[in-house]
Amino acid sequence: MTPFRRWPVLLLTVLAAGAASVGVALPAARDGLLYNHTPSVPVGLYVRTNAPIVHGAFVTVRARDVAPAAAHAHAFEDPRDRFIKRVAALGGDHVCAHGNELQINFGARISRRTHDQAGLGLPLWAGCRVLLEDEVLLLGETELSFDGRYWGPLRRVQIEGVWRPFCCTPDERE
Repeated sequence: MTPFRRWPVLLLTVLAAGAASVGVALPAARDGLLYNHTPSVPVGLYVRTNAPIVHGAFVTVRARDVAPAAAHAHAFEDPRDRFIKRVAALGGDHVCAHGNELQINFGARISRRTHDQAGLGLPLWAGCRVLLEDEVLLLGETELSFDGRYWGPLRRVQIEGVWRPFCCTPDERE
């Protein structure tokens, strides 16, 4: 190959190496797409949004931040190991957890289990209070969901992202 024909290959090699080293040097980019494979919320793809944190919004939290013992026990400690849940209560909402039940704003009672499917004990927070402005309570949509019933209210800063289901038409979005 003549020197004039090699320069595009050399240029592309240098650019690729530069891009790779920038990618390694910079912190990991935020994920824009998430696949949820558990029934805690609807199975499927979710897209990160800039939407506000409101009642019913899908949000993610890092497992190791909200339930460190459970995350460690299940080797779920990587920064990308997340729980995706819905916002069930926000600052100003009244939450109560006692025994096998949780209640939000004196509404329907939500059951809590004492043991998971493997027979391991689940943490159970207890008490009644009004959430502070910077607090949220997250719940899944199934009785078997590992969520705020067990780890309790969280600070908003622990929310890692707000998501919406990825689908085909605006009518299918929640």
